[in-house]
Amino acid sequence: MAKKLILIAFVTIAIDVCGWAQQSAISAKLGYPQMILYNGKIVTMDDSSFDSKVGSIVQAMAVRDARILATGTDAEVRLLAGPQTKVIDLEGRTVLPSFIITHEHPMDWAFQEPRAMTHVFPDDDNEVVIHRWMPNLPPKEQLALFDPMMQAALAKAKPGQWVWLSFNYGPNYEHATEMAQLFDKSITKEYLDVLAPDTPVKVRNGFITSIVNQKALDALLDVHPDLQDQQLLSRGGGFSRPMEPNAMFRGKQPLLAQVLKAELEWWASYGMSAFASGPYAFGTMAAYRLLDANGEMPVRYGWAYPGPAMDLETMRYMASLLGTGTDYIWLMGVFQGANGGNCSTAPIRDEWKENPLEILRRRECFDGFSGPQWGENLENAIRGGMRVAGIHVSGDVSIDNLMDAIEKISKEEGMTLEQIRAKRHAFDHSSGVPRPQQIPRMKELGMLASLNNNLLWEPPGVVPNMAGTAMFARIHGVEYTSWISPRKSLTEAGVMSTFEIDRPLADKIFFFLHKGMTRYNERDGMVYGPGERTDRIIQLKAITRWGAYYLLKEDVLGTLETGKFADFVVLDKDYLTVPENEIPNLQVLMTVVGGRTIHLTSGWASDIGMQPVGYTTWKDKLPAGW
Repeated sequence: MAKKLILIAFVTIAIDVCGWAQQSAISAKLGYPQMILYNGKIVTMDDSSFDSKVGSIVQAMAVRDARILATGTDAEVRLLAGPQTKVIDLEGRTVLPSFIITHEHPMDWAFQEPRAMTHVFPDDDNEVVIHRWMPNLPPKEQLALFDPMMQAALAKAKPGQWVWLSFNYGPNYEHATEMAQLFDKSITKEYLDVLAPDTPVKVRNGFITSIVNQKALDALLDVHPDLQDQQLLSRGGGFSRPMEPNAMFRGKQPLLAQVLKAELEWWASYGMSAFASGPYAFGTMAAYRLLDANGEMPVRYGWAYPGPAMDLETMRYMASLLGTGTDYIWLMGVFQGANGGNCSTAPIRDEWKENPLEILRRRECFDGFSGPQWGENLENAIRGGMRVAGIHVSGDVSIDNLMDAIEKISKEEGMTLEQIRAKRHAFDHSSGVPRPQQIPRMKELGMLASLNNNLLWEPPGVVPNMAGTAMFARIHGVEYTSWISPRKSLTEAGVMSTFEIDRPLADKIFFFLHKGMTRYNERDGMVYGPGERTDRIIQLKAITRWGAYYLLKEDVLGTLETGKFADFVVLDKDYLTVPENEIPNLQVLMTVVGGRTIHLTSGWASDIGMQPVGYTTWKDKLPAGW
């Protein structure tokens, strides 16, 4: 009997060896993998449930021609190696699908944090811009530096060269509230016109809001003669997002492309490999397309059409293009203008009515979807068969109106419930939305929500009409702060939620993942909406496989499965087992997108016999306080 068992075991092993030897031979014929990672903890995230489960965890993974060729045991996968295969010993390290960030626009952040601009324009000797960045000082001290800093920059400016300056919110946005208030009172278009009558100037408050002078406004009007932004036209103030890509870099698209590429490389160094957002400027789209055509796009981008044309026929054309593009850029939805709004059904506290926080241009209640223009645009989008996604919204009233429109217009167009669900309509930001009663209806309509964990942390007033938990508690009461980023309620209802930062704070990605687990705001020592805390795995699902679903690319992104794109990160410690309070300190050693190494730290590069790659190799001297 013992001899028979030994014989059976031998035959079994022989069959396995023959099988894998045959697979190795097939691999040799079809093409060896370019990379194999082994001796690791490769978390595939192939569990499709809404439970706190990651699915399969394997030892090894092979990558060939941008995709995952195989996963399995070390012995199985290493048999596939060829003479040129790069074989990497993970030494027990954890590999995750790289991160997918919805409602994120690095095209903005390239002009709100200094790394990309400093990398491409390390000094003033260039044809485009002299850029200046305020140090990390209290706001009044920053304002005291403004005149001498601006005068010195203007003295250096050559004809046609812009002067661009940003104030500093601080690395933890500690100056944000005061800086936003003082900026609106201190920096005006009239003042800039006196300082710089012949040089285009743009000054940012430390975030998106800015003031431009007439020379800059003329440059933008030369590109956009039909500009309708009355606030920008009258006072030179507002978001003015097209200013840099469309006016400052007009005729200099290759340089703009390099600035955007540098910003994307910085985000990739923290593990982020795919984004969903509106482009906000045609110059941005042209620059991204240039990078893609040249094989230089470091990450993937699902873009939402922002208008301006939102008539019914245009929407029908756009609907026919939904999901089309390349492996790196594709159309994933439509939005228009600011859309949405901040109207809330939560009552306003008497204390707030008597003593509101002074945030200029904050509107207590407005709803874009019921307005004459945005309401018509929304109707055209739905009637035309387009997917609504990428929208800004921070009030539950707008979501009522959005769902009303989806139900009513879709049924008028003869769509079945399954066809409505297949659209995957979505909304972003989660500042007081959805309220609990809206979640079952979202589930019924097959909708998604992009949730912003940053709102659990940031101080009041960063964006006037988007309240975080601290400000929402002041306006409506602490009991309503569970309406902000309600990931647990959505998960328990079977509604996918995705992940956004919506700030130029790529380096805080693990910090914000942790925020969703604790909902603790160290600024005031409060835990806001404790019932909406989730564990680390639900946060990970949001930033991987559910993000892929938002991007309409779950067949190729979001998990580490055979046939999908090889988009992954290698971490210095195990996300799944490290003590919860250490999650904010996790480091990304390597980011791979489509089999290409986009980021590789110098320390680990040395260990595995490779050269460091990406942002980690930059030698630029950053401005003080950044």
